[in-house]
Amino acid sequence: MPFVSKQTIIRLLSVALVTLSGLAYVACDSGIAGSARGVSRARRIAGMQKASRLPWNKVRNWAYWLDNPDLKQLGASAFDLLVIDASADGSAAHAFTAQQIEMVRRANPQRRVVAYLSIGQAESYRGYWQPGWRPGAPDWLGAPDSAWPGNYWVKYWQPAWQELIYRYLDAIVAAGFDGVYLDRVDAYQESYAAGHEQDMLRFVTDLARYARVHSPSGEDFGIIVQNAEELAGSHPDYVRLVTGIAREEVYVQATDIPTSRAERAQAERYLDLFLQNGRLVLTVDYASRPGLICSAYQLSRAKGYVPYVTDVGLDRLQFDPGCRYDKP
Repeated sequence: MPFVSKQTIIRLLSVALVTLSGLAYVACDSGIAGSARGVSRARRIAGMQKASRLPWNKVRNWAYWLDNPDLKQLGASAFDLLVIDASADGSAAHAFTAQQIEMVRRANPQRRVVAYLSIGQAESYRGYWQPGWRPGAPDWLGAPDSAWPGNYWVKYWQPAWQELIYRYLDAIVAAGFDGVYLDRVDAYQESYAAGHEQDMLRFVTDLARYARVHSPSGEDFGIIVQNAEELAGSHPDYVRLVTGIAREEVYVQATDIPTSRAERAQAERYLDLFLQNGRLVLTVDYASRPGLICSAYQLSRAKGYVPYVTDVGLDRLQFDPGCRYDKP
């Protein structure tokens, strides 16, 4: 049975009540009826735009650029799917607008543009960060991640943290993104989060349901999770819920360190469960040596996945040295 929290049920009931109230009011007031026709037209336009997008399972190439993405360069590329930050620098002041996101699609209306969103860590450069925050204050804010300065583990099961994420998700939907790319789903594997695997599953489920209610794309709004592929082994509802999964370092670890055959097989075993359910499977490997880049593309393609090889900084658009099957 899908994981649905009490918070999400309340949100969904609120949406339903507002909709019913609005319909009743429309029946009584011709002025509001005109407004309702306007809303209907907007929904039809959104439906036509959705129909023009490439189906998720038809994506054949993608790019991943988080640090100050160049929208002009991305828009001129031929990638089917772009995963970018929702802001040029992570701040609310430099968040991308709906007009900017539409510009990225101008040369290719079928292109999918997805916003990155970390739900298992807080980042000190985000618009939600407040002066004076430190581990333990607020209560949900945990220890810093030594591998990534400015990133902090969070008690993602706490309502106060989740409310911040919902507000961030609202901005992503309003900007016209086709979906979200949820990072740090694997936070449940950390020792501080022992016993909270189910809470992460519920959090992802709630976010997906909420986004699909509020986005004009409806059920077509994409939910792509990064890593934690082993959840597919015991949670088939989770696999059916998401649009796809992205897995880092399946073939090459950062940087230029080939994975072992056993490591690849372990990851592929779970990724195949997503593929067998018609889900999009993306791989992202971190390499600079041409031979390793080609190897990552070839191994991923052979499995039916969609590969991308880049720099661990995710601060530029990367192209391979000519080994890609369908070079954008």
